Amino acid sequence: MDQIEQTLAVATEHHRAGRTAEAERLYRDVLDASPGHPDALHLLGVIALQSGRAEEAVDRIAQAVAGDDGSPLFHANLGHALHASGRQREAALSFARALTLLTNEGEGWGNVGALANLIRRYDDDTRAAAAAEVDARYTMGDVMRRQSLLFLLSGDIAHYRNLVNTALEDPLRFSVPSMHYAYWGIAMRLFQGDARKGDIGAFTNGEFRRFYRLLVEETARRYGLDTRLRRASPRAAVKRVALITNQMLGEGHQPTADAFDYARRLQNDHGCEVLIVNPNAMAVEGENGFVPEYSYNVTEEYDGEQTISAQGASVRMLSFPQPRFDEEKLTAIVDAVERFDPDVIIAFGGSNTVADLFAGTRPVVFLPTSSGLAPSLATLLLGYAPEDSAAGWPEEARTRFRPFSFGWNLPAAGPARSRAEFGLPPDGPLYVVVGNRLDQEVGPEFLETLDRLLDRVPDGQVAFAGAVSELPGRIAATRNAARMRALGDVEGIRGLYGVATAYLNPPRQGGGGSAAFALADGLPVVTYAWGDVAGVVGPSMTVADEAAFLERAVALGQDPAARSQAAEAARTRFAETTDRARSVEKLLDYAREAQGLF
Repeated sequence: MDQIEQTLAVATEHHRAGRTAEAERLYRDVLDASPGHPDALHLLGVIALQSGRAEEAVDRIAQAVAGDDGSPLFHANLGHALHASGRQREAALSFARALTLLTNEGEGWGNVGALANLIRRYDDDTRAAAAAEVDARYTMGDVMRRQSLLFLLSGDIAHYRNLVNTALEDPLRFSVPSMHYAYWGIAMRLFQGDARKGDIGAFTNGEFRRFYRLLVEETARRYGLDTRLRRASPRAAVKRVALITNQMLGEGHQPTADAFDYARRLQNDHGCEVLIVNPNAMAVEGENGFVPEYSYNVTEEYDGEQTISAQGASVRMLSFPQPRFDEEKLTAIVDAVERFDPDVIIAFGGSNTVADLFAGTRPVVFLPTSSGLAPSLATLLLGYAPEDSAAGWPEEARTRFRPFSFGWNLPAAGPARSRAEFGLPPDGPLYVVVGNRLDQEVGPEFLETLDRLLDRVPDGQVAFAGAVSELPGRIAATRNAARMRALGDVEGIRGLYGVATAYLNPPRQGGGGSAAFALADGLPVVTYAWGDVAGVVGPSMTVADEAAFLERAVALGQDPAARSQAAEAARTRFAETTDRARSVEKLLDYAREAQGLF
């Protein structure tokens, strides 16, 4: 090791230990011996940044980049220095250059994701400029990573359109697991509202639906499943029902509770032989370079054939927890369903790939767990909420649509609780925001809405119920942070509803279950006119814009008569539209219709 390397090694040890004065002196010694040395310039810049001297940091690190343009770390730290100097567009471009260097080296999701999220803090124009920088410098041929990364940075639906059209034009370019992982990655990003530019409806009703059909068809063809799927003989009654769901996770997971409830009612109340099939067919491990990497949960004890019990009932289930989407697993599932020989298949939940494998050989009824048009191939497509219609859907989907209400089965109310038990002040209006994905769903815009609400309701407070990691940091930056609190997971949500004034719904697709339970307990809901919550509460309880959102929330907090009237309307809505028993009866009627159509 030469003298300069020795000096740098000692200096970085001082730096890591917090002895910045000693480190800075040694970095300068390196520059005296080797003017323009990139590492010394960079590390002097880092010390300046850590010491609050942002402009000096920019100057030093920019010199380091000029000497070594191929270091992702140099570009990233230049981005941090530029950001600290208030030069956001330049910062985003520096982060983009670091991101491209890492990506071109095949870097995994960890560092790529961190840099992408730094860029996602900025306004749309800055994000678009950063995406263009990445696109111009990208050298790999991986269309999955390139287009999904560009969407993540910019929110422009055109990048997902490019990705999907590539697969539609040349399916053999991609493996089945690769298409499967990309499908779920796109679906989740759209569900979370990450699209910021482009015609999302045209994409989801057009190319994305065709991509889903391609995924189902290629899965059947390449895995030889089409030869194992036998066309069922005509049936005169519904006696055996296979309820195929994407995911059963057990207690505390609302879709699991709903799937079980439908199954046990079909079995116990209507005499059907029911088999729950749990393929775990959502993406549960990385299967290509799609960005961001993600996975869904699996309950490993749900393995093979077993009986699951809840609500005083037991239902047979066949579960496949293997974290993959491959020929062996899909063949085992198809063979098991064929042996059961159901009279009808209930496709429980959206994008139910396994249920759709049977759509050409058996009657399939799609039972949605969310509002909107799902890409199901089922014989019949049911609505999610009472007012749902097929208006605006493609013709082939409109003919298969039938009106329906998902219905809800209330969890036990539990003992009455006080605000003190939740660590909340005893007086004043209490607004609650409830969800399983609040980190993603409660963004800066909604927090600003809450700030405006609390400005107008000086004795009000907001409680967030649901597991979070990032949200508390965003709350701390609000004007009314002292009156907003993240409670984390709340055991027995109806106990919280019992002491709340109103349920506030952020702009999101999900949340239907938590809103339904709020209605049942007479907790008024404030929501915009789209998504699952809007479908559950009905048009009379939705608002058009932020001004109306605030007006309704303020009135509920400050006008006891308005609040009492809204509470009665909530209970009435639940009683009239969300009876699960009626929903199951209607489902059976549609199952019989599907048999006749098939």
